[in-house]
Amino acid sequence: MLNKVKVIGYRHTGIIVKNLDESLSFYEDFLGLKLLQKHIDDSEYISKVTGINGIIADYAKLEIPGGQILELLSYPSHNFLRAERELIQPGEAHLAFQVSSIEDAYASVVAANIPYISAPIISSEKIAKVFFCLDPDKYRVEFVEMLSDSYSWKPNNDNQYCT
Repeated sequence: MLNKVKVIGYRHTGIIVKNLDESLSFYEDFLGLKLLQKHIDDSEYISKVTGINGIIADYAKLEIPGGQILELLSYPSHNFLRAERELIQPGEAHLAFQVSSIEDAYASVVAANIPYISAPIISSEKIAKVFFCLDPDKYRVEFVEMLSDSYSWKPNNDNQYCT
């Protein structure tokens, strides 16, 4: 039997971006995330953890309200392009941010001419209003307004997640 890894907490989410400054404009300026660190790393460390000799990483760490970290990384030493992928293709991911007003968030996205997938809609579980937009690298960014403060991710007696 394999020994399990004992996870003690969630550290961060990292996404690879084409243009760090453009992505910072979206995440820091438009969404209001707090820039904690911006750094260029051309050390042996970055070559070893990526498995690519001579790579340079330009990255920023941003704090999300609640204490989570979003890390944006670009690799200016290499001209990698993000492959076009369908939204439902395995390996695709999205970020979800909770907002107090989905209508205000949607109006801000529309006013800023940021591409979006749909107008706000109530989730199939009837627990939230959501919509998705696209960041500068076409990562899906979901905005969520919870309809009740009492929603729980813990299962009830029927093993269903409920409010």
